[in-house]
Amino acid sequence: MKKRLLTAVTASLLFATSVFAYPPIKVYVDSQAVSFDQAPIIIDDRTLVPMRAIFQALGSEVSWYEPTKTVTSTKDGDTFVLVIGQTGLYKNGQLVYTMDVPARIINDRTMVPVRAIAEAFDAEVNWDPIGYVIDIASGEDEAQKGYSTTVEAEDGTVVLSFDMEYPRSSSNGGDEIYKTLEEEAKELAEDFIKEYGAKAKKEYEGAKGSSFAPYTYQGAYEMTRDDSELVSFYGTSTQYTGGSETVRGCVSHTFYAKGGEEVELFTLIADTKKEMEEFWITSFGALIDEKPSGFYADAKKRLEKCVDEVGYYLTKDGIAFYLPPETIAPKEAGIVSFTMKVEL
Repeated sequence: MKKRLLTAVTASLLFATSVFAYPPIKVYVDSQAVSFDQAPIIIDDRTLVPMRAIFQALGSEVSWYEPTKTVTSTKDGDTFVLVIGQTGLYKNGQLVYTMDVPARIINDRTMVPVRAIAEAFDAEVNWDPIGYVIDIASGEDEAQKGYSTTVEAEDGTVVLSFDMEYPRSSSNGGDEIYKTLEEEAKELAEDFIKEYGAKAKKEYEGAKGSSFAPYTYQGAYEMTRDDSELVSFYGTSTQYTGGSETVRGCVSHTFYAKGGEEVELFTLIADTKKEMEEFWITSFGALIDEKPSGFYADAKKRLEKCVDEVGYYLTKDGIAFYLPPETIAPKEAGIVSFTMKVEL
């Protein structure tokens, strides 16, 4: 049965997220998004994440000894130890890594430097400073999850690359869902190459040995809900096509777990489109009022014109609504969104 969302709204539940000063940091281990109950933070140019989640994502057991504030992790017969406030990371009793920023407790969560932990496990760590994405390759799962392709110049140099990652759902309709995301990726790649492939080749040839940066499209989906009823994905992307600017984007999909058929928002809820548009204008308007300096001066006028661009994805607690970058706020503000707690 469809649920009416607006009757479930209370002031205490409405705004679960707001405008970010910078994009939220996302962490992937072998292309699988890692969920945290405390958001990752940056301290002295080092990213710290909740201890238990990152150790478990790397396939390690972890324990905490309160009297000495000691973290102990075991994997494949190896034991790793670190102490809150100290920079040493020990493997089987030997110092293997000196952390620039020690582990610390923040909001009752033990936070550890993600690069130090991952590299201690012999994993490869890549940081995307544009999309604020940390990609960790443990080396244990080499199966590609996604679609990639390139364009090469006559001398074999890659002048354009396209890469879209998407996890596989464990639901009954997982194969169909994966196929849908793969077809979307191939269409995006075809369009990207059609528009920029020849241009990238021409720019490379004109560079004549001077600096040339390949054109790139990098995207990744996070699976935000995966249960017996519904499966939902939220994806972000960055495009570089020459010059000094990059273009950020976001997209989402929700599917029935059985059969893998895609689900439109108004199939799930009983509220009318007009009711929801009024709700979005009020809700995003409240975010603007809360921190006007983070938005364009004419943000509310822009909102009325772009309300049909509101996207949604499901979480385990409700529905998240978002607007694409630069619709009502500058690029630096990140994705403007809020989450409504409701059972579906």
